Amino acid sequence: MYLALTPHMRLISAFAFALPTLFVLVACGSEPAPPEDVPLPPRAPAAPPSSDGFGDGDDGSLLGACAESATPVTREPANVLLLIDRSGSMHIKLPSGDSRWAATKKGLFDLLGALPPTTQVGAMMFPQGDAPVNAHCRIDASINDVTCNAGWPVPPETARCNAATYKAGVASSLLQPAHADAIKNHVSASDSEFYWGTPLAPALSAAITAQKSPSLKGARSVILLTDGNPTSCDGSGISNDVSHVVQAASQGAKDTVVRTFVIGVIDDARQAAKAENLSPVAVAGGTARAPGCEADNSCFYPVTAATFAADIKKVFEAISMQAFDCTFPVPEPKAGATADPSTLNVEVAEASGGYIVPRDVSRQNGWDYLPGGKQLQVYGDACKKLAGDVTVKVVVGCKTQVR
Repeated sequence: MYLALTPHMRLISAFAFALPTLFVLVACGSEPAPPEDVPLPPRAPAAPPSSDGFGDGDDGSLLGACAESATPVTREPANVLLLIDRSGSMHIKLPSGDSRWAATKKGLFDLLGALPPTTQVGAMMFPQGDAPVNAHCRIDASINDVTCNAGWPVPPETARCNAATYKAGVASSLLQPAHADAIKNHVSASDSEFYWGTPLAPALSAAITAQKSPSLKGARSVILLTDGNPTSCDGSGISNDVSHVVQAASQGAKDTVVRTFVIGVIDDARQAAKAENLSPVAVAGGTARAPGCEADNSCFYPVTAATFAADIKKVFEAISMQAFDCTFPVPEPKAGATADPSTLNVEVAEASGGYIVPRDVSRQNGWDYLPGGKQLQVYGDACKKLAGDVTVKVVVGCKTQVR
């Protein structure tokens, strides 16, 4: 019943430590301070479970007599769908000489190589429904931006702008070597292809639907990576403006929760994503980076052209500790009971002792509830500290310790 991490589970934490220090998350501040463990009283037996509260675990807690139950919990399996923009602008060159596409692949493939094989990952590309437009459009090297022939035949919107068109090129499965290779091959198949438009709303809607499949278990997420804004569906009768992208992300918060992590390529000099468009999508998708981030549109994960390669590694590190590494279930209330979220704590026991992980609604260094309240996520250094052989319990009955 205890959470004793396997070497595979430790692998992602090793990956996180090997990356450069995260600056919350791209040029937005310094790394969070190390966690300050809450001082605890001497260990005492747990009191008998009361008539309300979560679960019925009877293990003792370091919190003492106020603890009505202490339920050991294990990490939830991770199910992640990579939703990758392959529009023509992804071939714009970076100052490093690589294209946005090549640098994205490098960061993505590094991530796949570092994840434990117990992770389930799939891949979906967008746009879909059209043939590449290489004969008509390209990157003009003189301006390093997209250019198309005058009067060229723009692809019809019917298929590209319909969510039913979009399918995962690689279905979600355990990340064994053969499956990782299948994802890499699927992504690499678009290396020389030039696609038109950024149909974000239908693509994200399809990705959310795929992740709600009853065959998937555990913590479900979509990682959206785009360098554009919603375009190319104006005449289709299917709306693709920002509000409809937000609506698509918000569908993930209903019933079976699917979070949407948003990575956007920012480049003021040429075609690129805009913070004011992507930040609301992250909020609707349940992955806002900090309380109040709406005020400056910093709720998503930006990747800048000047430091793209370093930025994307840091972003994948940050997301990996949320989508892949530190999600736990909240025990169900006992039959007929009403759970009180203000009396829930997360306790960790290790060989050297134990401590309480404080709740941190800023989601920098502690735990917080995920949308729906059925799962909790441990963030930042508090997540990294779970890399050893530890036991994690959800303790009910004592006032929640907060940071």
